[in-house]
Amino acid sequence: MQLNILSLHTEFPKVKIQTEQLKVKINQDECWNERNLGSTAYLIESSAQRGYNAVLNFTAKTAQNGDRLSQIEKGGKPIIDICVEEAFESIDYNVDVIPKSKPVIYFEGGTVNIDFEMGSVDVRV
Repeated sequence: MQLNILSLHTEFPKVKIQTEQLKVKINQDECWNERNLGSTAYLIESSAQRGYNAVLNFTAKTAQNGDRLSQIEKGGKPIIDICVEEAFESIDYNVDVIPKSKPVIYFEGGTVNIDFEMGSVDVRV
């Protein structure tokens, strides 16, 4: 009587997983700039722009007052009118919400690489 020999060879599958963590970056520069809490460069630039606009507005107002005074012979009281306008400043009240801009959110990385090798089963009788 002859016995059959059973030979079994198993090679298990191999799985390799590599991951890279997701990085979330948030840029709030525009939000801080709207609250006047931005970078030094932004604050210098915005202050210079406000100063420039103030000089232009003052020059325009002085020219208008000069034009009004040059026409004093037409009647009226331009000196009193100018003094009253300069003494009592009209203030416009407004309610506003800051910041108006949304922060910029972007993602980097966050990859998953899966590499596998197939396994095998070898059965011999």
